This record gives sequence, C-alpha cells and structure tokens, in this order.
Amino acid sequence: MGRELQKKKNRSSLNKVTKRRNPRIHKIKSFGSQIIAQNWNKEETLQQNYKRLGLAVKLNRPTGGVERTLSSLHQDPTSADADAVPELKEGEARIVRDSDGNVVRIEYGKTAAERLDELTEGNGLPNVDSNNTQETTEVVKQLMERAARGQKVERNQSGRETEWVARLVEKYGNDYKKMTWDRKLNPFQQSEGDIKKRVLKYNQKMAKQAGAEAMVC
Repeated sequence: MGRELQKKKNRSSLNKVTKRRNPRIHKIKSFGSQIIAQNWNKEETLQQNYKRLGLAVKLNRPTGGVERTLSSLHQDPTSADADAVPELKEGEARIVRDSDGNVVRIEYGKTAAERLDELTEGNGLPNVDSNNTQETTEVVKQLMERAARGQKVERNQSGRETEWVARLVEKYGNDYKKMTWDRKLNPFQQSEGDIKKRVLKYNQKMAKQAGAEAMVC
C-alpha cells in the first residue's frame, strides 16, 4: 500500500520543494595567501576588500563591479561619449580631414605588440612606483616581505615516478641518451634533459633515505 502511495507522489504534477543555491553568490574557497585570508571581511565585496587592503583587482581599467557614486548617477551618459572617437583596431585606418576637406593625416590601428609596449610604459597600468602618493597598507608590506624571502616549494616525486626512474637507472645507469630512445620504459618520449633532472632528484631522495636509515641503526 505504501509503495503505491509513493508512486502517486512521484507522478504528481506539483513541483517538489527543494533547496536551491543562489547562483550569483559564490563563496571564496581559497585566497591563495594566508595573509589576505586573515584580513578578509566577509561583509564587504571583493572591490571593497581589495581597496581597503591596498590591492588592485585589475591592472588595467575595471570592466565592472565598481560602486557608482552619486555624481556618476546624475551624469548624462550621452555627454561624455558624444565627441568620443572610436578606437581603431589592428588592420583598420582612418583619414583625418580639416574643415576644408583636405587630408591632414592617416591614422592606423595599433598592433598587439604596440599596445603591449604602451602598457609596459605605464599608459594603461596604475602607478606602482616608489613615488606613489598612496600610502602602503600593512597587508601590502607583509606580502612584499614574504615575496622578498622567496620561499621555494620543492616538488616531491610520486611513488610511480620513483619506480619508473629506478627502472631506467637500473637498466642504463647514467646513460640518459639511451633512456630517451627506450620506447617501452619511456613511452611518452621524455627529453634527455627532463630525464636527467628526474634522475638527479631520485638520487638525492635515495641518499636522504639511506642517511635516515643509517641514523636509526
């Protein structure tokens, strides 16, 4: 009897009440830095947090997400762009004439390399030099100190990689050239330099393990 009632519920045209997450709300799972995570305010937006911490969301001009001030709301949207000249793309050109219709000059669209040169010169980037009048926040100082220390994260070899390198060393010793030509042991055709780095790391790992075992004995 109970099973028949359950079947009727499943066939019902009424929508089931389910909990749905708001797709516009995203929780930040990882900040990438413990310093930023400790100073993050969950009640503020991303733009507000970055502004308070002294960080830049985008190196170039913002494309959205900027709070609108009262003056910008009352500004006429057509007044600013009325006399604006559209920017030329790469491969396009524009003939500039005077009031009499005579050709004054020809303007060409900038290439990607020219745009990159302008950005590196500071035309599209914020001023981040030492003479910047904006006061450096404590969070930025901590990030700069951590970057100056240059902590290097060393990659450890996995168990499968260690086993693979051990078979190569057992068969060829230090002959890395022969290792690269072995189609069975090197099916992905790793280069000679890449295999050499892995073998050196493997030898260091084996030396450390041997030293640790000797200390225990």
